[in-house]
Amino acid sequence: MKPLLLSLCLAASGAAAQPDARNVRSLPTSWKTEAGKQVSLEAWKGRWYALTFIYTSCAGSCPLTTKKLKRLDAALEAAGKPLELVVVSLDPAHDTPPMLEQYRARYGLENAKRWNILVGDDAQVRTLTMLLEFKYTRNPESGVILHDNTVYLIDPKGTVHTSMSSLDQPMEAFIEAVPAPAGKKR
Repeated sequence: MKPLLLSLCLAASGAAAQPDARNVRSLPTSWKTEAGKQVSLEAWKGRWYALTFIYTSCAGSCPLTTKKLKRLDAALEAAGKPLELVVVSLDPAHDTPPMLEQYRARYGLENAKRWNILVGDDAQVRTLTMLLEFKYTRNPESGVILHDNTVYLIDPKGTVHTSMSSLDQPMEAFIEAVPAPAGKKR
């Protein structure tokens, strides 16, 4: 995204500071965890993690994204490269703590400790998606959210290292891009 366009959009959303256009941690956003704790993406400073977007009432691609993330999580664990997964809600008004709990139960994620589901307000979601050039829109009549299906690999500095489609792209290149933990060889 062009820095000027990003600056204009951030100004329109009420964001005070201009972030580094390449760094998700530099965004002036705050998110709520499933437990209601306030957190920023700065919490993942110094760590690799996967970042994607879903909404819990999605009947389209979000269930497929969630299943692929489960397979990715298992494959990374098997490869000795456990990675935290940050899943951001595209529907903050609907994705309340009880809905997130139901989402975890529906996909067998109750004990998935590396999964972090974050909810912000609409402006925060828009700011992050714009930085990542992740496209989404809500149908005003049905409320259905049409969206991209990208999973981003974020490096310890907060920049996108690589990405993949959560629907049709094989995971092998994404897994290969995740470095082995310090002290372990691939």
